Amino acid sequence: MYPMKTEIILLLKKNSMTLDELSEKLSISKMAVLNHINKLEEEKIIKRDIIKRDVGRPVYKFSLTELSKDKISNSYGKILDDLLEYMYLTKNGNIIEEFLKTRYSDVENKYNRNMSGIENEKRIEELFKLRENEGYYPEINEIGDGKYELLEYNCPIFKVANRFGIACSMETKLFSNVLGMDVKSTHRQVNGYDVCRFIIGKKL
Repeated sequence: MYPMKTEIILLLKKNSMTLDELSEKLSISKMAVLNHINKLEEEKIIKRDIIKRDVGRPVYKFSLTELSKDKISNSYGKILDDLLEYMYLTKNGNIIEEFLKTRYSDVENKYNRNMSGIENEKRIEELFKLRENEGYYPEINEIGDGKYELLEYNCPIFKVANRFGIACSMETKLFSNVLGMDVKSTHRQVNGYDVCRFIIGKKL
């Protein structure tokens, strides 16, 4: 369970919702939801739009603003952003790429240690736990034909990946290596989506 404000942000990353819908999804009162929403509106994380209906009173639908992308750790902070910009502009990006290669090698070794003795679909469950602990806010769905969908609603390395696309391809390769399965990336937050989406299937 995440903090309630984070739960609201994650729900609104999927779809805009009314107060009733949020209350039902979160299993808390409308007044409790509204208290959190008011605070998020003050922080300019959430906005509301009036939806007029043919019958009855109009309702509000809540959705996220652009500022929400930084609310659940989509960046390491301004100083890192400035450093990446400097490295990029001074053509020292190769240092970052070498760092990323080393980092992903270390992460792969860590994941493999955690998955030692675990086989088949259980490895996907372990991957979910690892990504959850690292703040990616993952979700895994079985989509048929022996395939799974991995959704990640937060990208802690967003600033790096936005400048150095190699980070995204390395991540896809990381999943494929540790799972021993075919993994394809279909959506990336750096490409303007609200979620990173991967399709996991058995290798042919």
